[in-house]
Amino acid sequence: MEDIAITGLGVISSIGHSIDEFCQNLSTAHVAAGPTPWDNEPSLQNVWMSKVENFKPEDWMDDRVVDGTDRFAQYAIAAAVQAVDACGMDELDAERTAVVIGTSCGGTETIADSQRSLDLEGPTGVDRKLQIKAWTNMAAGQIALRWKLHGPLLTVTTACASSIDAIGTAARMIERGDCDVAIAGGCEASRTQVTMIAAGIYGMLSPQPDPYKACRPFNTERFGIMGGEGAGVIILERADLAKARGAKIHGYLRGYASLSDGFHPSSSNPDGSWEARTMEKAIDDAGLPGGTDDVDALIAHGTGTPLGDIAEIKAINQVFKGRGKSLKVSSIKGHVGHTAGAAGVMGLMAALHSMEEGAMVPTAGTTDVDPAAEFDVVIQKPSEGELKTMQVNGFGFGGQNASLVVSRDQRLTARG
Repeated sequence: MEDIAITGLGVISSIGHSIDEFCQNLSTAHVAAGPTPWDNEPSLQNVWMSKVENFKPEDWMDDRVVDGTDRFAQYAIAAAVQAVDACGMDELDAERTAVVIGTSCGGTETIADSQRSLDLEGPTGVDRKLQIKAWTNMAAGQIALRWKLHGPLLTVTTACASSIDAIGTAARMIERGDCDVAIAGGCEASRTQVTMIAAGIYGMLSPQPDPYKACRPFNTERFGIMGGEGAGVIILERADLAKARGAKIHGYLRGYASLSDGFHPSSSNPDGSWEARTMEKAIDDAGLPGGTDDVDALIAHGTGTPLGDIAEIKAINQVFKGRGKSLKVSSIKGHVGHTAGAAGVMGLMAALHSMEEGAMVPTAGTTDVDPAAEFDVVIQKPSEGELKTMQVNGFGFGGQNASLVVSRDQRLTARG
């Protein structure tokens, strides 16, 4: 992949409604965990959520848009406003700007609310805007409407790999010459009774009385995920154009790969082989002279589930065999929960922050690292040291495997 500049960042999360607040709370291992509204349900007892609190959509969009959007799209719009403002462009070229947004579930809250109203009030209780609020493409669509854009417009739905795939797809569009700039990222807001109960029944959620132990990626004892929500949006731009206008460049996207696990609807192959192959292909795509030796650190998918983490541990061990503790690894799901369609882009922001600060963000909630991990799982506090290139993983139900490689600096010579 040609180097693609990252020139704007925006986030709405449980640990911050701005990139500065988000990054500060990552570095301090802040855990945002609260009870669900349905903890009287047997499957949700001692289950915690990482909720976005005090979000006011009217601060980011007009009342007409608020009335016509589900919360997943509102989060994405707010994050996009931040990212576009931060990138410093006077205006976006309407036909040369793409929008690519990932989401796993779309507007499930609108659907659940309408079903509840239908049951209580009959057909007159159904939200007349249900179609335009609930469809998964409406986050990307509303962003394009906001800036009256006419470039490529795409929604990516690859479960919890959605935002990694959205960013990778947007970068490919720039690389092919389909556009010069892309607004890319992911969002999720599926905080409904039915989705939470279903996840609890399926055994996905961690039933822990201590919220600070709700999600413990790569911990010896780990029990499942903590549900999360939010959105992250970045601005991708042709590197030459970004440099020519004097933009602040947070990093360069260097490599991307996406492969199928082909194993099970909800479980990774326990040997981690196709997660490993995906990571290897992303590193190959980045054209790193030293290959895996040039990757200083990794933001793992790291959900805190017994089976998911061991597969990723095996994959990382395989790809970085012989590196030992020189490879730093963290997961941010102990901070923000599993944000599904927004997980990958938030992980990318954690990587960019770690490289800028020269300190790897810690893994919140984890205290006793699984001895199967041959790498250094950073816990409790940031691990200082120069970080030039990092990898970010995103894996999802359906066998979705995706990975990005990002560098602090542009390569010395162009590829080709």
